[in-house]
Amino acid sequence: MRFSALALSTAVALVGNLGIALGDCSFDEISLQTTPGFTITIDKEYKILEDTIAKVKYGLYCDSQPKGVDGVDKWFKVPVSSVGVRVPIASGFLEALGHRDALTAADSPGNLTNICLDASKIKSLDSDEQANVDVVFSTDAASDGDKSVRLPTDDSLSPLQKAEWIKFVAAFFNDEKSSDSLFSSISDAYNCHWSNLQNVAHQPHAYWIQYADNNGKPSYNIIDSSYQKSLLAGAGATNDTSKALDDSSDLTKFQNAIKDADFVIDQTNLTEYGKRATEWYSKFGYSDPQNSGVSFLLSRNIWRTDKYTSKSGVSNFPEFGYVRPDLVLQDIISVIEPTYDPGHTRRWMLWLGGTNEDTVAIDADNYDCSSPWISSVTKCTARSDFTGSGPDTSDSSEKPDDSDKDNSGSGSSGRTGKIVGGVVGAFVFVVLGIVGLHYFNRHRRNARIQALRQSDFGGEGINLHDARRFS
Repeated sequence: MRFSALALSTAVALVGNLGIALGDCSFDEISLQTTPGFTITIDKEYKILEDTIAKVKYGLYCDSQPKGVDGVDKWFKVPVSSVGVRVPIASGFLEALGHRDALTAADSPGNLTNICLDASKIKSLDSDEQANVDVVFSTDAASDGDKSVRLPTDDSLSPLQKAEWIKFVAAFFNDEKSSDSLFSSISDAYNCHWSNLQNVAHQPHAYWIQYADNNGKPSYNIIDSSYQKSLLAGAGATNDTSKALDDSSDLTKFQNAIKDADFVIDQTNLTEYGKRATEWYSKFGYSDPQNSGVSFLLSRNIWRTDKYTSKSGVSNFPEFGYVRPDLVLQDIISVIEPTYDPGHTRRWMLWLGGTNEDTVAIDADNYDCSSPWISSVTKCTARSDFTGSGPDTSDSSEKPDDSDKDNSGSGSSGRTGKIVGGVVGAFVFVVLGIVGLHYFNRHRRNARIQALRQSDFGGEGINLHDARRFS
């Protein structure tokens, strides 16, 4: 009996150890919440990731490459342990999944903004280094031969569609369950904030814009891609994207198209750091913005998404922002409707309209590598009572009083000026009415006294009908 018990115990231990080994290479089936442009198909021996946008199929296996599987373009043994990146979003996905240590090579290591990476271990992703990594996440599926895997880099996908590619990356680590849980939290928060902003009484106008120089020819664009449109709509803003111009070189038409804006978000490549506001006005042809009569220029509500940067000034948004659309949405809401969540701290939204470019370098004070906020989601509380910030849309905490430097002085939106002007006008009207009523009553009283005195001293009296005029 003792031998049998010992044998049984040993067998259980062996099965347990085998279970752990199998668990390390298990294929967990998960569902997709959006239509992100890829699919995951699970088989007992392998899984197929299909990039339905680029029409490429990747096969992932644990032990030995399966035979006789048709249609697979590239095979990868998983979990991978060494990763190269040519797109910033890949670094953000790895950080959110807790696999930052797997990043060993990058197209431009100096452009990575994640302070938790060990820079001494990250090599430049040249032809020699490609041999030392298991997979390269890139802009296309052909950049690094059999090791390249495409991730989306344009804005044709909505914020949630783009963020759901974290599950695609997680599949290379057999970490689908973790990615599914994190994305579900991100999606819930994003949709909750979106819903909370759909009862705004006075929806502001906002445009996402960009200037580009095409071989010496200027190009002015209203960006109406799915990514930008979704974020603006989620923040309760409206715009007329039908004004997107056929002839993007026509500056006058462009200015007329956006003149109804209360806010603009710009993604122009500006290079004159410390003077980027002046550079922006010059590129978009606003020589005298404070006398333009245009709402967003008067209130200087010109914003960008590059507030968070590395110490060398590289924007963190492409690396972390695309991973966390819920936080990006909260940033934009805090600009357009600041009373919705006064305690929110903006990460990426930079107020370009001010005289100071208050970029923030990522460091240990705002990013804790042991407890990174990129993988921690604060639950959103559903509410239907928020109808807008009303007349006060300024943010005194971030918009300093620099009226001595700029005639606009105010950091409030154009709709603020209209509302405040109406309130002041109504107040003046009421005061004048009270003053007029006072003098009218005083006149009636004097006339009545005079009439009564005439009656008392034998003068021409008044009858009861006339007396009612003075009562």
